[in-house]
Amino acid sequence: MPDQTPDELSARIKAAQAARSPKHDTVEKQAESTVNAGGMALRYGAEFGASVFVGLMLGLGIDKFFGTAPWGLLVMLGFGLAAGVLGVIRAYKQINADYANQSETGEE
Repeated sequence: MPDQTPDELSARIKAAQAARSPKHDTVEKQAESTVNAGGMALRYGAEFGASVFVGLMLGLGIDKFFGTAPWGLLVMLGFGLAAGVLGVIRAYKQINADYANQSETGEE
């Protein structure tokens, strides 16, 4: 192989990158959509679990402080479940709105 100048070598590298780019972009977009699906599942679970956990802890604290066992726990657990469901619905709506914006602009 003959000696190449740095300019020739960089031109060959750029040409190879340009030829590889469309394939690489497709694979990258597929990987990104998979990550987004996993991220959505993680977000839904965390949103719901955190709300229920906070309601549970508040209910136990109220029962301990006021001596109202098990009513504080039951009431606050109900609020935690309701907050969890509302949080998941809110997250779902936000993700759908983001997807709709992406598809309108053609970014998919």
